[in-house]
Amino acid sequence: MVVIALSTAGCAAYMARSLALQPANRALRAACLAMVALLLAICVGMVTGGAEAVHPITALDWWLSVLQHLLIMAALHLAAVFFVHSVHPEPVATAVVRRHRAVLVAASATAVVFAALAAPPDYSAGFVARYVDAPLSSFYFIAFSGYAMVLITAAASLSWKWSRLADDPWIRRGMLIGAAGDSVGAVYCAVKITYVLLARVGVSPGVGEMTLTGPLILVCVPLGLIGLTVPGWGPRLTAVARWARGYRAHHRLHPLWSALTERFPHVRMPLGRSWLGGAWDERWAPHPRDLDLRLHLRVIQIWDARRALLDYCDPADYEAELRRARADGLTGDAAAAAAEAAMLASALRRDVPVGGDKTGIPTGAGGTDLAVNLAWLRRVSGAFGRTRA
Repeated sequence: MVVIALSTAGCAAYMARSLALQPANRALRAACLAMVALLLAICVGMVTGGAEAVHPITALDWWLSVLQHLLIMAALHLAAVFFVHSVHPEPVATAVVRRHRAVLVAASATAVVFAALAAPPDYSAGFVARYVDAPLSSFYFIAFSGYAMVLITAAASLSWKWSRLADDPWIRRGMLIGAAGDSVGAVYCAVKITYVLLARVGVSPGVGEMTLTGPLILVCVPLGLIGLTVPGWGPRLTAVARWARGYRAHHRLHPLWSALTERFPHVRMPLGRSWLGGAWDERWAPHPRDLDLRLHLRVIQIWDARRALLDYCDPADYEAELRRARADGLTGDAAAAAAEAAMLASALRRDVPVGGDKTGIPTGAGGTDLAVNLAWLRRVSGAFGRTRA
C-alpha cells in the first residue's frame, strides 16, 4: 500500500506540473484533482489499516473508512469529468458535468445515510466483509460499489473505444492500459456487490471476499495510474530508446570512422571538445543534445573518406576476401561487409595508388536512407575491427 501511495503521489505531482503549464485546461484540472482525491483516499485507508483487530471497531475508524470511500467516489467523478471535458465542447461539457455531480451527491448521501444508521456491531461486521451480520452497512457498500462500478465500466468502455481512434501511439497505449485497469476495477466492484447480495440471501461462498478483491485492487490502481499518465512521460521513453540506438550505432562506427578520417582528416568537422578530451568525445561521450547530428556526420564522413581512399583500393582484394568469407560460411551482406572491410584495411596500408579498373569495387549501401546506411556501415565497422585486431 505504501508503494501505491508513493506512486499515486508521484503521479499527482506530475499532473500538477502539467496543470501548471496549462492552467485553463479543465480536463487536466479534473484529472489532477482526481489524483489528489485518490491519494487522500489511499492515505486514509493506511490510517485505518489494522482497525479490525478491535471489535467492535471504533466510530472514528468507521467514519474514516466512510471518508475513504467518499474520496474514491469523488476521484471517480473527477475522472468522468476528465473524459467529459476531453470530448465535449464547453457548454455541453458543463451541462453533463452538472448531471454527473447530482448523481455523485445522491449516491454519496445514500451511502452516508446507511453508514450513519448502522450500529457498531453492524459496521464492524461490514468493515471485515462479514455482511451477513451487517444489514445496514451492506446497503452502504452496495451504494458505494454500485456507483463506482457504473463509472469505472463507462471509463473502461470509452477507453477501449478511443484507443482504436488515437493516432499517437502513447495515447493509444495509455487508453489500453487504463481500460485494462478499469476493467479489473469493475470486476472488483462486481465481486463486492455479489458477496453483499449473497450474504443478504443467506449464501456463504467458500472463498472469502478479501481473497479475491485484494489482488484485484492491487492490479487496477497501478494500471489506472499508468494509463492516465503514460501519454505524458511515455514519449520520453521513446526518446531514450532512440538515443540508446543512436549512441550504440555512433560507438560501433568508431573503429571504421577513426581509421578512415585519420588518413583523411580534412573530412572531419570539429564540433567542440569537452575537458575530457577528443578520445572521450569521439568514442564514449553520450552527446545528449547533438547525437543525431554527430551520427549523421559520422556516416557522411565515412563515405567521404572512403571515396578519397578509392584510388588505393584494389578490386582483387575485395574479390579474394569475398571468396574467403563465403568459404567460411558467410552469405549476403555479411560476406560483402567482410570483403569491404578487408579491402579498406589493405588500402589504408598503401601509400601508392592502385591503377586499373575500379568498377569491380561495390558502391556500398547506396541511397540516402540513414537506417540503411547505418545497418551497412555497422556491419563493415564490425568486420573492420576484427580485421585490424
